[in-house]
Amino acid sequence: MFDQHLGDDRPSEYHVLWDGGRSGSNPRIDVRLLEGWARKWGYDVDRRRRVDSDRADEPREQCRIAFAFGEIVEETLSYGDREYTFTTDRTPATYFELDECGDARLATWASERTLTLRELRIDGRDLVFDAVLEPGPGRVHGQWLSTTVDQTQYWLTG
Repeated sequence: MFDQHLGDDRPSEYHVLWDGGRSGSNPRIDVRLLEGWARKWGYDVDRRRRVDSDRADEPREQCRIAFAFGEIVEETLSYGDREYTFTTDRTPATYFELDECGDARLATWASERTLTLRELRIDGRDLVFDAVLEPGPGRVHGQWLSTTVDQTQYWLTG
C-alpha cells in the first residue's frame, strides 16, 4: 500500500517520491499528487494491485500513467447469416508505472525499462527522477510520450 503517513520531510511541494529517512524502509510516495498531475494534463490513470514479474514476485499496489494508447484493431467474421465483430483491448503504448516500493517501469516509443527510484518530482508536464544505476537525473517527457508518432523511425534507439 502506498504510504498514508507522508510526514513533514518532503523536500518540496513537487516531490512525489522521496527518501523517508528511515534506514531500510520504503520511500515516501504521494500517489495522489502523481494522479492529480496526470489528470491535469489529460493522461489516463489506473491504480491496481498486481504482480509485475520484472520487479517482484509478490503483488504490489501500482499507479500507471498512460500517455498514449495503441490502435484498437477490429475484425469482422461472418458465420452463416450472422456477423461477429471482435476488437482488441485498449492498451497503453507509452506509460510510466510506479509501485508502492519505489520501483517503476517506463515505456517510451523506443524502449521499455524498469527503474528503482530514489526520487521523483513534477516539473511542469514532465516527471524528473533519480534512479539507482542511472547516470544523472532522468526525465519522463509527458508531452512527447502523449503524441502518437511513427514508431518505425525509432527502431535504432531501442
